[in-house]
Amino acid sequence: MTCQFSSDGALLAVGLCDGSIKVYSTDSGELAQTLKDSGSVLSGVPVTSLRFTHSGQAHCLLLATYASGSVRCWYVWGPQCMWWLKEAKDGERVQRQTLSLSVSPSGERAVTGGSDSFIHLYDLATHQRLQICGASGMKTVMDGHWLRVIAVSFHPERETQFISGGWDNTIQFWDTRQQHSVRMISGPHVCGDALHIDPSANQILSGSWRKHNTLEVWDYDSGKKVSEVPQDPHGDSKIYTCHWFGQDRIIAAGGQANMLRVIDRHSLMTESRLFGLPSAVFSSSVCPSGQWAGLIAATSGVRVFLLSRNQHVKKHHL
Repeated sequence: MTCQFSSDGALLAVGLCDGSIKVYSTDSGELAQTLKDSGSVLSGVPVTSLRFTHSGQAHCLLLATYASGSVRCWYVWGPQCMWWLKEAKDGERVQRQTLSLSVSPSGERAVTGGSDSFIHLYDLATHQRLQICGASGMKTVMDGHWLRVIAVSFHPERETQFISGGWDNTIQFWDTRQQHSVRMISGPHVCGDALHIDPSANQILSGSWRKHNTLEVWDYDSGKKVSEVPQDPHGDSKIYTCHWFGQDRIIAAGGQANMLRVIDRHSLMTESRLFGLPSAVFSSSVCPSGQWAGLIAATSGVRVFLLSRNQHVKKHHL
């Protein structure tokens, strides 16, 4: 359901439908650890998002969210769950499905989105919730979401700013010092990890699960649309996942055409593609550094595909 490279590129974590997490060595492709406990596996629900907060040989922490409404922090080399929490609004017993996660540039805070339209802000040092962000309920302004929040993303260079997207066809802009969103963009229908900010150009990449206008680029500060990626001649996927790929490319993947493609950011044309997969590509990740910098991981069915720039392909069965 979800995958994520560590910041040093040494590990690839993969979240499964049964609530377990497999951690692989990027170099060898071998299974390094399986992260699960009675709480995560007995619930029988998927891992929905993963983010490494620290990575290295001695200290490697991985945050994970689950459709059961829980957030867990794993020490990979234990392996053990360091802390966990269940998400619910103050004074309410009803728990939500937790669907998305982002960590601030400093690594000190995290936000989660879920099935109830609210965004939770946490202090990762104390594991305490600092605030619940959401719409004010005023009929004259839409200052928050009113449907599921499927993607959240901190600005890589602005500690207090993040964006979110989901089923209500909006991108909401937030400041952690305020409870309601400060502005919005109408349009993208986000259904996966498909909302990312490029700090060098200060642009947003959004992917939408629909037949048309699936990939769009927006200016972060003005909210104006910069470009729209045309459909692929081989058939366009409804987008579940997309990422900036270096300074000059975009990767995007999803369902319907069950295809992952690499797109030139300037010409907006497809450079290469992996297509004809037996099931949708639900998640992807780009290795940020190390020996395998630029390696693409994509999950489809029971496989993780590792794709390199020289077209070397590895397959691993989970």
